[in-house]
Amino acid sequence: MLSKVLIAWPLLFAVLIVPIDAIVKCNGSELSARSDFEVGLLTEKQCTHVIGDIFIMNLNFAKRMPCYWSVREVHGSIIIRNTSNLGDSVNFQNLRTINALDAPALVISKNYRLKLGIGARLGHVYTRNPTTYYIAHNWPRMMTESQHYTLYNAAAKDRPVFFADYFFQTTPCAETAYKTLAAIFGCVSFLVAIVLIFWACYGRRPKDLKY
Repeated sequence: MLSKVLIAWPLLFAVLIVPIDAIVKCNGSELSARSDFEVGLLTEKQCTHVIGDIFIMNLNFAKRMPCYWSVREVHGSIIIRNTSNLGDSVNFQNLRTINALDAPALVISKNYRLKLGIGARLGHVYTRNPTTYYIAHNWPRMMTESQHYTLYNAAAKDRPVFFADYFFQTTPCAETAYKTLAAIFGCVSFLVAIVLIFWACYGRRPKDLKY
């Protein structure tokens, strides 16, 4: 009986773990859409490894495209160009690696109201192209998360080169509250310093003085 239990446990773990770590390879064309019509032709497979460039072009309005959610590695470039009002439809939340060839690893160009989703797992980006990231001619110019600059910079295998026509900016969190706390702390510190100075000069009793 015990031997049967010992044999059953590895089989149970295999059933539970294998589907989670399964590798599903797809061609870049299966995840590419060059028009609104081709969105309906995107693969329904949960691709983890993509061979070839991914083209997302000439799309209009928000769409449901879950085929990008499971992608972990792209052996090619991700090119998003000439889209309008996609919002956060394009989400590579599990992307870890981009190994591009002759094109920049990431090309985001001529998009209107695009908010690209990139997860924090991105850790390796490489391309033979002199430009690592090409991000230009988008509106509004703050069309990616402000944290992306740090993520892109740290993920690049070599020193990354950005071609961008805008600056990544950050907004202080609860700026007014921090300013108020800083002002209160400054005033309290000033008053405490005045009290200590006054006590040091005039607060000692005569018996404490040494002649």
